[in-house]
Amino acid sequence: MPFSPSIAGVFLLSLVYWLYLSVTVHMAIVFDSINYVALGKMLYAHGWIDYFKTGPNREPLYPLLIALSMHIEHFTGLAYVKIIALFGVMILLLTQILTYKILRLLNIRHGICTAVLLYMALSPALNNTAFSLFSEIATYPFLLMIVLTSFYAWEAIKQEKRLAALTYGVLLGISLALITLIKGIFEGIAPVYLIILFSAIFFTDKQIITKKLIPFSLCLAAAVILFFSPISGFKWLNWNYNGNFVVTSRGTCLIYGNTARRMEPLTFKKFSEALAYVPGEGVCNSIFGAKECDFWSFYKSDELGHAQEDELSRQHLSADKINNTLMNLSVQKVLHNPAQYILLAGIEGLEMFFWESTQIGFVDYPHWLSKIYNVKIFNAGLRFIVSLMSLIAVMSLWLQALTPQRSPLGFLIGVLIFIYILFYSLVSILTRYALPIAPLFLIAIGIWLNQILSPKKIN
Repeated sequence: MPFSPSIAGVFLLSLVYWLYLSVTVHMAIVFDSINYVALGKMLYAHGWIDYFKTGPNREPLYPLLIALSMHIEHFTGLAYVKIIALFGVMILLLTQILTYKILRLLNIRHGICTAVLLYMALSPALNNTAFSLFSEIATYPFLLMIVLTSFYAWEAIKQEKRLAALTYGVLLGISLALITLIKGIFEGIAPVYLIILFSAIFFTDKQIITKKLIPFSLCLAAAVILFFSPISGFKWLNWNYNGNFVVTSRGTCLIYGNTARRMEPLTFKKFSEALAYVPGEGVCNSIFGAKECDFWSFYKSDELGHAQEDELSRQHLSADKINNTLMNLSVQKVLHNPAQYILLAGIEGLEMFFWESTQIGFVDYPHWLSKIYNVKIFNAGLRFIVSLMSLIAVMSLWLQALTPQRSPLGFLIGVLIFIYILFYSLVSILTRYALPIAPLFLIAIGIWLNQILSPKKIN
């Protein structure tokens, strides 16, 4: 994949800027990051047995990265938070390279590629993930690898290349397994994605049954086995050491709390508040006040979820029984008024498009950059423009998926975005939850801009 001088220049300038930030920012260890650091210290000092015995804990790969940073600190004397920041720089650079690879496969114009990569370098939200102690940063390469390996697997099956189909199936399964060990929600996303991917391959190629069944079967089997085997093995270790056959234990409590909040009586005022909350907490607060808008935040969901979980715990139920009960209660509430649940889930799912922000928090930037980020009109304007472009671009991508001329790569990006938003609509959405698919949003924007400038060109 050759780089033009302008693309190489963007990569170089990005690297210099990120390295500058890595040595000048300060990471605030608060909220979830406290738990990530504690798990990292546990893995560093005591290893995996304690991790499983005290579990089920958070997904392991990001704490493992923190533990690795602590090992490096031991040998170098450099603070582990600075090492984590350097890891963040390397991940951002890899993400940028993979994004460029996808843009090239889509035949996106050179100028648009340059603009997308440059924005990735400067994006306040993406940079925030590299320099805060939260796990979103670790998802970027794997999410892009899922898209790339899916596309190459599709091409290998089309060209009847058995070994290549098998290889890309293996890489796809591994990528899905690893991202699940960073974000447990992919335990649900991955099977749905695989079903849609292989259904699309099967039903769009008339020769699958005759000439291409073997490469198709090899790829499918490899992807399924390489995803489910490690995830089932990890869940079995949790079961063996702490009695919970799960990747992480937080899911059902979050789902119940969010469901219970949505199923409370819906008035016109509450519905208006829900709409105002979509662009962000600040917009809702400015119109209705913080007290009313808190209802649509994760605070209310957590309050309802933990209250029900505590009530079940007082009945001396096992952890598995509590999880099953919370899920059954959630389903019952949805069935009581499914139309209201679907309406509010759709509205809150739109929050995913408002991913850009200079005010995510958890990072103290250099004074000059903080002054820029704190300019309200800059933050609000950037958030609005990027969010609107993301929404239009993804809607365009989804509409193209319904046409015969659809691009397989564009189709895969649209499918992955859709499933991701669908699953996260089951729980409360924070800005940082949208960030794993931010590179996909930027690629979608690149596709959309390319179509505006080259309307007759199908990507």
